[in-house]
Amino acid sequence: GIAAAGALGSTMNQALSTPAAASTAPAEDPFAVIEKLHKLLTIGALSEEEFDAKKADLLGRVK
Repeated sequence: GIAAAGALGSTMNQALSTPAAASTAPAEDPFAVIEKLHKLLTIGALSEEEFDAKKADLLGRVK
């Protein structure tokens, strides 16, 4: 429910704020992350502003 969405939102925030160079795991597809963020937006775990900011950041990383 809402608690799980909040936990997932926190996890996504941490994942997105961690520099890719510091990560030992392969980088996740930015489009897959955007899809996950959209699900969080849909259930109300992210605001429209948070979603838009993270989406713009991820799209800016696409080469």
